[in-house]
Amino acid sequence: MTRKIFVLIFAGIVFSQQAFALGLTMSERQLNSILSLRFPIIETYMEYRLEASKPYLALYAATQSVAITARINVINNGHKLTADATFKGQIVFDKATNALKVSNPLITQFEVIDNTFPKSEKSINTIKNTIGQHLPISVLIDFDHISNDLFQFTPSSLSIVEDGLRVEF
Repeated sequence: MTRKIFVLIFAGIVFSQQAFALGLTMSERQLNSILSLRFPIIETYMEYRLEASKPYLALYAATQSVAITARINVINNGHKLTADATFKGQIVFDKATNALKVSNPLITQFEVIDNTFPKSEKSINTIKNTIGQHLPISVLIDFDHISNDLFQFTPSSLSIVEDGLRVEF
């Protein structure tokens, strides 16, 4: 009898905790809308102005990975290089910063669209040689900057499903 009571209590605890699980699925379209809020990203390095704009995110359920493509502009002394760059990595949630990030992003594509820099072939080839190399972790979504009570909770798991990014709390 005691064993049956223990089994019933254990089953009740297991099923009641699952009943309280909260989850949502964010579609690629929703994620792209949120991601576009972070762009354009403008940095200055030495005498060069670097601009990243027009982000596009794609989710891959089979590999549990994400790819992000952005338009890159490099401007200096009236010259401009425009390129599209893509990197791919795994989505992780960083509890310390309350942000969704791409872990260990890998550069998969760099295509020059337009270039007015003189004698820039060597520099462009150097950049193209970074294809297949990893970048530092990149922040996709900083939940601290989204005013929504839902994101007050820390996700317990993330997975990419056919419909988008599944977030469990």
